[in-house]
Amino acid sequence: MSGGLLRLRIGRSSLRAEAVERGSVTWAGAASYGELGELADAIARLAAEPPRACRRLTVALERPPVQLRALSDLPPVKPRHLAALVAQQAGRFFRKNGQPLVTDAAWVGKGAARVARAAAVEEPLVEAIVAGARAAGLWLETIAPADVAASLTLLPRTERESRARVARRRTRKLAVTAAAMWVAAAALCFTRLAWERRAVERELAALAKPLAAVLDARRELRDAETTLSAVTAAERERGRSLRVLAAVTGALPDSSVLTSLAWSADGSGVLVGAGQRAGDVVARLDRLGTLVGVRLGGPVMREPIGGREWERFTILFGRDEGRGRRDGS
Repeated sequence: MSGGLLRLRIGRSSLRAEAVERGSVTWAGAASYGELGELADAIARLAAEPPRACRRLTVALERPPVQLRALSDLPPVKPRHLAALVAQQAGRFFRKNGQPLVTDAAWVGKGAARVARAAAVEEPLVEAIVAGARAAGLWLETIAPADVAASLTLLPRTERESRARVARRRTRKLAVTAAAMWVAAAALCFTRLAWERRAVERELAALAKPLAAVLDARRELRDAETTLSAVTAAERERGRSLRVLAAVTGALPDSSVLTSLAWSADGSGVLVGAGQRAGDVVARLDRLGTLVGVRLGGPVMREPIGGREWERFTILFGRDEGRGRRDGS
């Protein structure tokens, strides 16, 4: 909390005040009180006197009214349990004078020299201080014993409970706020994911037709490539067939007639014709080199054609069959 700080030092019947801004004392004043009701009024009057209004208040209690003790016979409990132990046995360590006490304690020193530094003050006194701070519009930061190094706080029980409730409400509010922020973030995340998904679906729908067109074009291109390959292969085989036919017709002797020629791409085929000597035709075709495995495909039939004896023959050729024939199989 920003704003000037008002420091009060309260004794049995008097109080002194200092206004502090940025570490420097800018004003000082004093007042006296007789009863606790006058203490609250005195605090309010002093808070109104500084040239610049203060927003915060710290209170240091002199001895008396505060009671201080050094306790060395306490069990070695944890620091957070020490204050509760002293509060439960306040009548044993402090004078009560018929009034409830506000106490606090802290460990001082280490090892065997460690002792508990305890403080106590009558609760109506600190209640009056709280009432005076509230009437002056000041935020009471702490009430502590004056000139004590140990960190001791003597806020009344009602003020501690009030601050604890405020802290719990603040914690709950922060938790609710954090949960709401997480829920909002999750909702925003899911909303964005849904929007992104719809955007992607729209893009896919928009790309569906162009993609189908591209796929169709690729299929047509593959079909055209296949057709072109087939045409090229056919042209190549056609040229080869013409070369074979030209070579065969050129190799035949004049005294022979070719009636049919069947030829396949693997180099095998059947040649049917007639000539004066079938063996001469086989020899010429074998010397040609274009055909392999040239041999007669059966017995030679002699028949008269044009008043002359001709031998009708069937000649087979092919790599596998030719190898078998040449090997004598």
